[in-house]
Amino acid sequence: IKMKVMKKVVCIMFFAFVVQMFLLNSVKTQAASAMIQFSLNEQKVKVGKEFTVIMEITSSDSVIGGADVYVSYDSTRMQFVSGGKYVSGNAGLLHVEAKELSSENANVKFSLQFMAIAPGNCAVNISDKATVTGSDGTKMSTSSNRVSINIKGKAGEIYNTETTVDGTTSTIPAELSDDNELVSLKVSDGILDPVFSPDVKKYSLTVDNTVDNLYFSYIASDSNAVVRFVGNEGLVEGKNKVKVVVKAQNGNERTYSIKVKKESYAETQENDKATGGDSDSVQFEVKNENGKVVLKNRYSFEIINVDESVKVPAGYTKTSVLLYGVNVTAYTASSNLDSDYLIMYCKNEEGETDFYQFDRNEKTLQRYTGDLVERINQTEGTQVDKSVMTAKEYKSNISQMAVILAILVGVCVMLLTIIMSMLLKQVKAKSKRIEDELDF
Repeated sequence: IKMKVMKKVVCIMFFAFVVQMFLLNSVKTQAASAMIQFSLNEQKVKVGKEFTVIMEITSSDSVIGGADVYVSYDSTRMQFVSGGKYVSGNAGLLHVEAKELSSENANVKFSLQFMAIAPGNCAVNISDKATVTGSDGTKMSTSSNRVSINIKGKAGEIYNTETTVDGTTSTIPAELSDDNELVSLKVSDGILDPVFSPDVKKYSLTVDNTVDNLYFSYIASDSNAVVRFVGNEGLVEGKNKVKVVVKAQNGNERTYSIKVKKESYAETQENDKATGGDSDSVQFEVKNENGKVVLKNRYSFEIINVDESVKVPAGYTKTSVLLYGVNVTAYTASSNLDSDYLIMYCKNEEGETDFYQFDRNEKTLQRYTGDLVERINQTEGTQVDKSVMTAKEYKSNISQMAVILAILVGVCVMLLTIIMSMLLKQVKAKSKRIEDELDF
């Protein structure tokens, strides 16, 4: 009997030990995290000089096995030069994709080389989500910082990079371009007459009575040219004159003139009746208000960045488009980057956020009704790696683990107490029997 009891004790203690080790190992696995940290190798950055931003990924829990990170930078002040075989991209967005890293250390560094092209303050930081995996392929929770860069120099200074015979790199002043043409010009309302051509400088346009402002999208022949608009706001009934002025790098200007006729209320009503249109059609405005990009029609929508908890509809790629003269963050079909349909993540006047679809031709905005975020979450969200947790979830799990461990320890102590008590009773009973037999 004593041997049977001892076997039970050993089994129970072994089971409790295995459960505790499993729970502790589970907590350790889920707690794996990585830090993405940007730093600058130069104390002073000047226009025309190259500098390096170091992106270092470190983990105190696991070896870094892979990384998939999008890095954002200010392309108006910095020009990407190189970053090695794992780095690609330009125009303000870099993609660092290293699926299989051979390093056995818990930190990895990527050197991102830039050329300073304009003075001012700018920054380099993570754009959207970043994925870092351990050597076993499990995802880690990630955090990151941003590095601020103050570029010194004179506005308007432009440099080219030149490599000499001995391999050294230097910068020389670039020849200023005299290109002041537009490749295309589109207007938010009405139709330009004649159809736009870079060599034609005079146009006419008719808009209905509801149009107060005109907004333009354009492509300059030289990306360094500066385009400004005069007379396109506050249109009055009758004749208006709008100018599109293109200034080349060397200061030469070209002006495209547009004679705009704004119809009277009666003319608009008459035209709507004739065409079956709607005199209350919605006109759009896109403005940059205090650092916020706002799209307005009858209502107001703020275009915001997608939160980490929100899934972007499948098949769409993040891009930056010029909408009525304002740079807007939007998503377009990966198979057709020039599509007239844009998806934007907006916050309405009630503070609610959702994806909206904008038709650049029809100038309509409606809630996105394709693969809704909720539908995607139902199909794809269930496959999300559960090992990636927020700090709040991690603390909650730690608390739960502590409670479970305390209960297990309590149960083990109670079982040991009961078993010891049973053993003592058996020993006493056996001693009494021996005494009785001796007395006999």
